[in-house]
Order: sequence, then structure tokens, then C-alpha cells
Amino acid sequence: MDQNNVGVKRGWDTLKTILHEHESFVFSTHSEPDADGVGSELGLARYLRSIGKKVHILNPSPLRLNLNFLPDKSEIQVYNPDLHVQVLEQAEVFIAFDIGNFDRLDRLCPDLETTDIIKISIDHHPGDKSQFDHRFDYPSASSTGVLVADLIGELDAAYLEQIQIAEPLYAAIMSDTGNFRYNNTDPETFYTAGRLVAAGVKPYDLYVKIYEDLNTPGRLLVLQRLLSELHYDCDGRLAWSLINFDELRNLGATTDDLHSLSDFIRSIKGVEIGVSFTKMDSQPTDVSFRSKGQIPINTVARQFNGGGHAFAAGCRVDDSLEASGKAVIEACRLVIQEWDNNA
Repeated sequence: MDQNNVGVKRGWDTLKTILHEHESFVFSTHSEPDADGVGSELGLARYLRSIGKKVHILNPSPLRLNLNFLPDKSEIQVYNPDLHVQVLEQAEVFIAFDIGNFDRLDRLCPDLETTDIIKISIDHHPGDKSQFDHRFDYPSASSTGVLVADLIGELDAAYLEQIQIAEPLYAAIMSDTGNFRYNNTDPETFYTAGRLVAAGVKPYDLYVKIYEDLNTPGRLLVLQRLLSELHYDCDGRLAWSLINFDELRNLGATTDDLHSLSDFIRSIKGVEIGVSFTKMDSQPTDVSFRSKGQIPINTVARQFNGGGHAFAAGCRVDDSLEASGKAVIEACRLVIQEWDNNA
């Protein structure tokens, strides 16, 4: 079955030429990587290595604990300018996956801006990526993993039958569609997932590793604090929780235990928008937004220099936990009021 049968045709020709004509690459994704970014970069890196290309994967921050099973040992490194700037300077092509905005590359940004290297974005997020020479951004795609699978399918579809390529791409697609529950799960998503399962991917095995192994004792401590600090507004349609991680660290919680808190809040009956605020050390306050699918929330994230999808977004606010919560929640109230006025 040809993939064009699902009605998708993208302009990969320029990228295919670049991949064929160059030999050395550096890949990366956004800080605090998720399965979509990690799975996408691994899938294309393994394809390129299999045809004799050289690929370094240098991410701005470490993987979450539940994603450590995806790469082989040392296949992904955390970018350190003192160790890796020469790798970046000697490579011919840099590709960023799933980043949304350029600044989400974090510590790579200064070196990228001063390095003479071809810069490429592959993404399904809108955002500021004017720093790139080529942007293969398709916001209608369910995930960056779907885009990379589509690209490899055009380069040589036989490689999608290799389990070491199929597994990270399936993890990417599964993660960004909420295990195929979100409304972005379109026919192309199911078609692509079916091809990857045919290659030998075990859906439940990946589901357990990414989702069910999250509930560590530290995670339960975080959820306990989330419930004790839960607030409601707009007749229960807006809910949020403020968590000072420093208070939980001493009890055994880790940063991995902070994952997907806004998803948990959104799951509460009657809540249309769930927001989680987390603060650690002297860092900015991390804000994660989730909407049930009617009221877009990325407009609020953009007000605070963040971004994301209409119903899943995030930002960082350089202020105290309480002040950040007050400003962001007021913006959320206004979004709900505007939605109601236009309904």
C-alpha cells in the first residue's frame, strides 16, 4: 500500500538531496526531551548510520527516566560546549526535531548561531525558527515521528521494516497522540503505526515503559502534593496546582516525577483547562497547559514567551511560583471568557 493513499504528500525533495549529498550530521531536540523528539531523532539517525553517514545526537538536557530504554548506550549525549562545540563545527548539517521555537535548543543556541553549518528544522509545531536555513514544518501532522516515518518512507521504505528504526518512531507517534487518544490521531497516524507494528513493534511493551513505569514512590508524593494544592475557577472549568519541587526533593522525589502533571489535572471531570506550575531551586517557574480540545491554550503560553499546540503548550516564567501562578491563571480566565463570548 502506498502512503499516498492516506492523502499525504510533502515536499521532502530538498531535504532528501541534503541527506544524500552530505556525510556528517548533528541532531538535537528541545530541552527536557519527550518521546516525540527523541524517537524522531533516533529513527532518522539510525537510518543515516545504516547507509554509512556519521550522526551525533547532542541534546540540551538529559532524558527522562522512562525514555532511557530508547537509545543504545552513548547514542545520545547531553550537549556540553567544552566537549562538543568542535563536533558541531566539524559537522556539515544540523537537524532539530520537534523544537517549536529555536530557543528551546537551550545551551546549543549560542554555538549554532555562530557556526557555519546547514541548519534544518523538522517539526509539527508552529514557532519562531527563522534561524534555520530550511524548515520542514507541517503543523497538521500528528507528531514529528509521523513526519520522519514519511521521510524515511520516501528515502527507502524498506528501512521502516527494521525494528531498531520502527520502535523509536512508534514511541514518538504514540506519545504525541496520547496513545492514539487525542484528536490529532488521523488516518495517517494509524496507517504509519500499522506499518511499524508490522515491523515487529510490541505496542503494549512500549506503553508500559513510557506510561505505566512512571508511578514511582516519588511520583506518588508529587501527585499527593498536586491534589493538596489543587485550585479551581470558572465554575470548575479551570484547574491548576502549584508545586515547589524543593520541598519534595528531600522526601525522595526526582525531576522525572514531575512529568505529565497537567494531563492529570485535565483528566478531572468538568475541567476544560488544566495547568501545572513547578518551581525548583533558583530556576524559572515551569508552566504546562492542557486543554480538553475546545479552548485553545497556546495563546496563553505565547504571552509568556512559550508555545506549543492549541491544546498542549508550555512556557517558563521568570518569577516566583505564586506570582507566576497569579499572572498565568488570570490570562487563562480571560481566554475562557473570550471563548464564552464568541460561542
